[in-house]
Formats: sequence, structure tokens, C-alpha cells
Amino acid sequence: MGCWHRKIDVNRVFVLQLNRPKTYFGIGALAKADAVLADLVRNGCDSVLVVTDPVSYKASGAWDSLRPFLDARVTWSHFDGVRPNPTYANCDAAAQAGRAIGAKAVLGIGGGSVLDTAKTAAVLLAHTGKKAADFYEKRTSITAALPVVAINTAHGCGSECSAFAVSQSDGEDKPALHSPHLYPTVAIDDPRLTASLPARQTRAMAVDALSHALEAATTTTTTPYAICLAREAAAHIAAFLPTALRQPGNLTARYWLMYASAIAGISVDHGMAHLGHILEHAMSTLNADVIHGEGLGILLPALIGEIYPAVPEVLAELLHPVVPELTGIPGEADLVTARLRQWLLGLGHPATMSAYFTGADVPALTRMAMKSCLGKMLLPLAPIRVDAAVVERIFQQSL
Repeated sequence: MGCWHRKIDVNRVFVLQLNRPKTYFGIGALAKADAVLADLVRNGCDSVLVVTDPVSYKASGAWDSLRPFLDARVTWSHFDGVRPNPTYANCDAAAQAGRAIGAKAVLGIGGGSVLDTAKTAAVLLAHTGKKAADFYEKRTSITAALPVVAINTAHGCGSECSAFAVSQSDGEDKPALHSPHLYPTVAIDDPRLTASLPARQTRAMAVDALSHALEAATTTTTTPYAICLAREAAAHIAAFLPTALRQPGNLTARYWLMYASAIAGISVDHGMAHLGHILEHAMSTLNADVIHGEGLGILLPALIGEIYPAVPEVLAELLHPVVPELTGIPGEADLVTARLRQWLLGLGHPATMSAYFTGADVPALTRMAMKSCLGKMLLPLAPIRVDAAVVERIFQQSL
């Protein structure tokens, strides 16, 4: 197998230890929440904005544990209107609910959409008079945020471990924020909270984490640390996703999928992302019914085939659990595309984006990806030169 180590620029200086939050991880970690919230109260945060979607905060079992503390110790307001692929309006409404009680901290209970909304609301509450669009589109500098406690109920986004947040201007663009102020103050990853996830979400979330790993390890800004985290995340996803799909209540499988998601999130925090997320954001902006991880998985075989010749050594190593015969030479692109598609189909993942789009949508998807705020941020980080022809080809091959 080829060795990616020789391609690392040893003269590029990077920050090895980022300012990540304290994360309590493991079965039973939710029990730490009372002490975490009590510490916030002791530091003057006695009014809390709770951010959730309408379902997962209860279905996961988290709410039954958290509400007694809130009722007894703090003034709290609940915004439960977060939708998948959250909008600026979601973020603005959440912040308004916080302003109504003078919130001094934010508690996010949910997956990536909820945690991104909670982090954005925390920024808005620290910047009087600002709207989400000011930060996402006008690129207003983020200079502060309220403390955020992130109770993660998913194993895909890794938002609880990163300095990113994503939102969209319904139907137009889906940019990202990146700031040290977006790190949660404390995060809790308790695999028990993912046991109620249905198969479709289980699969989509795990593929989301895998996409984070594969992209973070192949950017032009990647680091040895990002690559090593990505390799471990990919191995755990390949090993434990089939078990979680067969046995939804298997907490060992849920543990390792949540761990993979967390370290893939840290990997993206370190190495950034590139082409896959740009293209998927165009998909879920044009059609809000697209599940983020599902969209990424649909694009993944064509995307990996496109970039494999530029970074075969690292991709062969990361994808070894799925395609063990890879040796890390550029000519294996067709092989890895076919085998990756076969692996995803074996998991029950959709093979094409035909449920959401037709060939007539490809020009609009391509234009949206190329002109998007996220594209301007991440396209230069891809391991290949990306133009409209490359983007169009990936979309066409994913139909």
C-alpha cells in the first residue's frame, strides 16, 4: 500500500491542540448534565434557552433526565422548531425565544441541525440587533457567544466537537460559520440517546461521519492528526454500522458509531472539508427533503472516483475496511467507485439521487454549488482543481 506520510508538507506549521470543548463520552454520560448545568448556574447563567427539534429530544430519552433540573434551578424557554437543514429563520426565532427571558446560556438537545441552531442562537444572543443572515451571508465577525451545552442525540454530524455551524436561506444558499466562539462549552455524547434512531437515520448519520473523515483526510490543509482520526473513524463505521442496522438497540455498536462521529468531527475541525459537502449543500438547499448524510452517500462513489488519482495513498488506507484490495495507486479509481457503491447498496443506502432530482436539475445544482458561500470557502481545499465540469460530472454520475 502506498504511503501518504511522504506527501505531508513537513514545513507547514499547524495548531495540533485546538480549543475543543470538554466532552463527556460513554454510556451513562448524560448523568453528567446536572453537574454541568449546576456549574453554569453557579457562574450566573440562571436563565437558559433550550433548543430542540419537535421529536428527538423526547424520543431519545434525554428530556426526562434534563427537565427536572431546569424546572428546579433555572428560568428557561423552549424553542422546539428546528427542522432538518435549518434555516436562518429557525436561528432567528430561537434567539428571539432566548431574548424573551434574558437567556444567559443555551442548551441544545438533538443532532446536527439542533446543535448548529443552538450555536448560532448563542452567537445572536451575544450580538444585539444582529440576524443570522448578518453572520452567514454578510460575514459579520463573531466576537462572542453565550455558553452552549450540547447534548448530542445522533452519531453523524460531530457538531458537538467542532467550531462549525450550518444554516440556509431557504432555497438559495447553505453557508457555514467557522469560529472558535462556536465550540460548545461542554458536550455530552451518550450512546444510549441514539438507540431509538430508525434505520434510515442510523445509516445516513454514519455515512455523514464517514464523509467527514474522507474529506478531512484529503484536503490541501489536512494534517497527520486529521488523517489518523479519519482512519480510525472509517474503520469503526465499517465495522459497526451493519450491526446497528440489524440490532438497533445494540449499545456497543451505537457506542463506536458515536465515537466515530465525534472523532470525524474533530478531524474536520482540523483538516476542514471540501467537495462532497459543497455539492450536498446544493442538493439540500434546492430540496429541503434531502437528508444530509443520505445526500453525501449518494455522491460519495462518484466523488471518491474523481479525487482518488490525486490522493490514492490516504484513501486506500482509509477505505481498506471496505475495499481491502486497494494498493494506493491512481489507476484504482474505477475499482473504488464500484466497490464503494456496492458497499452502500448492501447497507440499504439509496444508489442515486433520482428520488430528489432529475437530469434537468443538474445545471441548477452545478451553478448553486459553484457560486455558493461554502464553495468559495472550501473549493480551494479540494485535492484536485474543481471547475463546473467536475461538479456536473459528479452530479450526472450520481443520478
